[in-house]
Amino acid sequence: MRLFVLMCCAGLVALLSGNGGLVQEKSEGKPTLEKSAYFAFVDMDYIFTAEVFQPGVLLFNFVSMVDEEHQLQAKEIRLALENRKVPATLFMVDTGNPKEPLIVPNLRMRPRSSFGVRLQGDFGDARELYGAAVRLGEEDFNLAPLSSFDFENLALKVNRINLDSPDFWDDWRVLKLTAMGTRERIRRR
Repeated sequence: MRLFVLMCCAGLVALLSGNGGLVQEKSEGKPTLEKSAYFAFVDMDYIFTAEVFQPGVLLFNFVSMVDEEHQLQAKEIRLALENRKVPATLFMVDTGNPKEPLIVPNLRMRPRSSFGVRLQGDFGDARELYGAAVRLGEEDFNLAPLSSFDFENLALKVNRINLDSPDFWDDWRVLKLTAMGTRERIRRR
């Protein structure tokens, strides 16, 4: 959850410095995000966030509210940059010593847990993303773009989730969380 605090700080800095790195277009009278530095998926089972923390530096966080363990492969996190789609290659895990991070190709998502990592990959000096998706098991999770303000609010709410709760619906109601992004089963040929 410590990275969620970093996400909040980064979001606040972006908010205070302008539009938070997003482009807005008018579509039928509603503003829509074409690209953003912040993406999230939220449902009753999982929360995934991807953030461009600094140019070319991407952070990824997950909250698993299910009672099952899963392996998450770095290459299953796919990011859309301006002219290409790029999978992450590795996860960089903070060990407390900045000179010795743990670099791994996959993470174990334990039941009722949360974790944050830095993504490694060919991201160049990307400041914004056009899309973000996570493949976990037999499902694709497409993250929705957010403004820095909305991302900061989400991070504050996520930090208050009680992973030991017997009923996450109560947390959802109290925190006023709303589902975002899409979840699809992978079609096999």
